[in-house]
Amino acid sequence: MAAMYKIIGSDHAEYGPVSADQIKEWIAEGRANDQTQVQLVGTSEWKPLGDFGEFAAPPSPPLASSPPVRVPLAPVLLTPREPVANYLVPAILSTLCCCLPFGIVAIFYASQVSAKGSAGDEAGAKAAATNARLWCWISLGLGALWHLLWLGFVLAGARSGFRM
Repeated sequence: MAAMYKIIGSDHAEYGPVSADQIKEWIAEGRANDQTQVQLVGTSEWKPLGDFGEFAAPPSPPLASSPPVRVPLAPVLLTPREPVANYLVPAILSTLCCCLPFGIVAIFYASQVSAKGSAGDEAGAKAAATNARLWCWISLGLGALWHLLWLGFVLAGARSGFRM
């Protein structure tokens, strides 16, 4: 089995586990360099990427016509994932103000969004967010319908002279 690695991006987020081929691709793209912190999966020590021999770039022959140029190393430029809205606040409000059973379902899905996003399951986080939003709307709609029916019964009772 090939060795797997974890890497710390320029946004200080942990990425991985990834294969050595993926890290070599990031090096070629300029997204990782010798100073990028890497951990071999199964160990607890973080080391600079330059300490791993398998990622060392082959030395290029010096040009005779120009002196060597020192280029500062670029930080890792991994693009962070766009956060997914979790709809937790609307789910709680629709539970308290509209329709309790469907609001609870909305809270259930809303609570899954952050957990799935943290685990790297972006598709699962988006699906949970979509379900949370759907159940918020269902709760709101049924709650509004219930309140309108209740208001109708109260008004009908008031017209007929019903008193408690």
